[in-house]
Amino acid sequence: MQKDAMDVLQRWIDQFNARAGGAIALSSGGEAGGAQLRLKYTPADGTIAILHFVAVSEGGGGGGGGGGRPGIRVQAFEGPTAETSVQAGLWASAQLGRRP
Repeated sequence: MQKDAMDVLQRWIDQFNARAGGAIALSSGGEAGGAQLRLKYTPADGTIAILHFVAVSEGGGGGGGGGGRPGIRVQAFEGPTAETSVQAGLWASAQLGRRP
């Protein structure tokens, strides 16, 4: 799983570098508890690209509950800013076992 996450991260960074050419600022955000990390940039006006990381407990009954091994789930999102931000947030909530 760790290799898959690193492959996703590397692919996303490669895409970012190819598009940005150093001209677009990459930003990040997270959650106070440390369960989420988002890398974000704006490839064009009105759009956003987000690479969302969520820390979970694997095999412990799903979501962020205890009892399993720690793991990281990763998903890339890209599209219109508002819709894509909502989609990323809903995905992260589901990974953490939270209600939408």
